[in-house]
Amino acid sequence: MENLKIPVTKKQLYLLQRIAENDDRRLEDLVNLVFSTGLEIYFCERGICFEKDQDELTEDEKKQIKINEKLRNENKNFWTLEDDEQKKLGYKKVETQYSNYSTNKSFINLLAQEIRNNALKQINIDNQKIKDEILKEDTTYCLVNGTNEKSIVNGDTFKDSEVSNND
Repeated sequence: MENLKIPVTKKQLYLLQRIAENDDRRLEDLVNLVFSTGLEIYFCERGICFEKDQDELTEDEKKQIKINEKLRNENKNFWTLEDDEQKKLGYKKVETQYSNYSTNKSFINLLAQEIRNNALKQINIDNQKIKDEILKEDTTYCLVNGTNEKSIVNGDTFKDSEVSNND
């Protein structure tokens, strides 16, 4: 996993740390969540479009691009045909660009969700560790082998959680 760096002053870092703490988060998780949300918002009404690299196209997409080129070259009036006529010939549109206004779901939203998931994945791992380490309520434990005395963890106060005989 790679990391991004942003310049902040000591005061800004201190405030961000306090914000994270107040939100019951680690600073790095808060930054992931805020960045991913900001990415979606920033490009909500601002268009962006650039070509995909060749390694970002699937083999099926590469094959379809060749088929589409052949169809256009062999049919001089290809672009005057209706969509269903183009499809009958074997034409399928291939997204060769990343765009937040494409016919498919915006790649910006997908990227933001992946970044958000980075933070949520670590949060879920940490939550599971906490759950695994916490004693479960109403769990019975034997204090002394060979006796009936047991401890019942079942309350919010010391009195509720005192050792009691469970006969």
